Amino acid sequence: MTNFEKITASPETLGDFLGSLPIAEGPWDERFHREFCDKCPSENCDAENCPHNEERNDPLWWLKLEVEG
Repeated sequence: MTNFEKITASPETLGDFLGSLPIAEGPWDERFHREFCDKCPSENCDAENCPHNEERNDPLWWLKLEVEG
């Protein structure tokens, strides 16, 4: 088994791998902000008070979305 095969065994495995990378921001963050933050009525929303914490910083959420364009 190759590393590629191991990390792409399932969407969950790939999501866990991507989430473990020490990066400041990924493509899922941009989509999260467009989908949720841009439409959010909250004025003081942060990580602790976000109504969409399930999707915040979650590459698996992003992996399951349809490709845009």
